[in-house]
Amino acid sequence: MPTILRAPERLSAAQRKTTTTLYLAGPIDGGGGAGGSWRDEVIDACDDLDITIIDQRNDRWPGLDAGSPGRRGAYDWQCASAYDADVVVVWVPDGSHAPTALMLLGYLAAKRGNAKRGNSVVVGGTGWDGLVRLFAQNHRLFPVDGDLDEVIRIARIQLAQAAKTKVG
Repeated sequence: MPTILRAPERLSAAQRKTTTTLYLAGPIDGGGGAGGSWRDEVIDACDDLDITIIDQRNDRWPGLDAGSPGRRGAYDWQCASAYDADVVVVWVPDGSHAPTALMLLGYLAAKRGNAKRGNSVVVGGTGWDGLVRLFAQNHRLFPVDGDLDEVIRIARIQLAQAAKTKVG
């Protein structure tokens, strides 16, 4: 069963070396089957894995004013947590606009890419009229054509690979 880490909690340096992590980026609510949360679908699909899932949901964050120190801190936490994660799932479903996910994707494309660490960014959904997947393709991330189940399948493959690189 996975451990869920919620914002603003962080893993220690020692935990990052031994724990396989999955970061969830995208809209906070909705985007799942039957109107549920896509995040909860991913968490449920990983219930048999010994991983830590980093979930950015925080009740205080939606109320933060743009440009405020709190909003900047929230964004910094998201960037640092995603960068440190072994696998990042970016899901932006049709009709969604998740500007923070798009900014995070740009940050990761600029900062990541160390294949020896087993890092991967799995990107899916048709939000922003396909811009998110196109960006992922252009930056050699893992764009996935398909639904959330296919994104989860690819992420599980990447998590298995990342787990092999961890020091036990």
